[in-house]
Amino acid sequence: MGHKSIVSGIFTNFLFGAILYGINIFAQKTKDQQTLLYGIAGLAAASTLVLYAFVWKWNNVRTWSFYLVYVPIFLTSTFDFLLTVDILREPNGTLLKEYLGIKDPHVHNVVSTNYAFFDGTILHIVNFIALCRLGSGKTSRSLQLVSATGLSMMCFVYGFCTLTSGLPLHLLTKILLAILAIYAFLIPAGVLKIPRGFTLSHKQGSGIAPKLLALITLPLLVAAGAVIVAKALVLNGVKNEYLEIVRLNDPLIFLNDVEKTFPFIAGVIWQNVIVSLPLLIIGFIYHFKASKPTILWELSIINLGLTLMNQFVFIGGSLFWKTPKNLQVNPANVTFWIINLVPVVGTLAQV
Repeated sequence: MGHKSIVSGIFTNFLFGAILYGINIFAQKTKDQQTLLYGIAGLAAASTLVLYAFVWKWNNVRTWSFYLVYVPIFLTSTFDFLLTVDILREPNGTLLKEYLGIKDPHVHNVVSTNYAFFDGTILHIVNFIALCRLGSGKTSRSLQLVSATGLSMMCFVYGFCTLTSGLPLHLLTKILLAILAIYAFLIPAGVLKIPRGFTLSHKQGSGIAPKLLALITLPLLVAAGAVIVAKALVLNGVKNEYLEIVRLNDPLIFLNDVEKTFPFIAGVIWQNVIVSLPLLIIGFIYHFKASKPTILWELSIINLGLTLMNQFVFIGGSLFWKTPKNLQVNPANVTFWIINLVPVVGTLAQV
């Protein structure tokens, strides 16, 4: 049944693409703004019902969490997958031509675009794996928590930077802000309400292998935390020979491509300091303790979802062709890759 779920997921992608293309044509041909607003709202509502009906027809999963938690996550990553394809296929897009033509820097900037790339690629793959497991009657709680965390943390940075902006907001931006609470709070809460499909032990495994793994993991946790702190210090103008390495090899730290707005990349950096760093410290504290609270599993998964997203933004943004030339990096820059992959490896080790 897992393969059937994958096929239904692929067809859902095609159906969503066809719906977006139709909405795009409607938006192109409608000149009256009020008609456009109500028309798109009506089409969006009808499209949601059609997509849910299609998912219900072709899936055997009948749980509340599937339709209230998983499906919104999957449809969001499907939208971002189609958006990613549209951006890469041609500059002005086809399925989402009108959306890509919106003149609002809050919607179209380096960080926001890489959020969409991340959700439409990495998280879309994670969501397909979760769909396969769900279709086979298995749990996918941890996979859903990775996706839910990514979306939630995107919303917090996007919401903070946009709400504190001194620029006028496009109507679509206001609509996006209105639904942020669903992804910022309700979806992650819904995932955490799903019962674990496995039993965690409070006791650390005995023997040489667990102790050796603990010794290897410890420096990775420290290195991940050091990178997070270093980026925050560089952002705030602190200078020394070690921070100079970070400044020269990770220039995206200084990205500020939306005027009169708290820099989106600064929001990413401070999110790492406020959320990821404390989670790493908690992991460090309990590292060698024989008895650990089972909630550490959820905390490590949350940290993984956050770190994957934020490091994708740094890596993707530094290689993005629309990023200012002076903030782009050479893909062959080994130091750049070390700086930005160390936090990912550290959080994977934490898991």
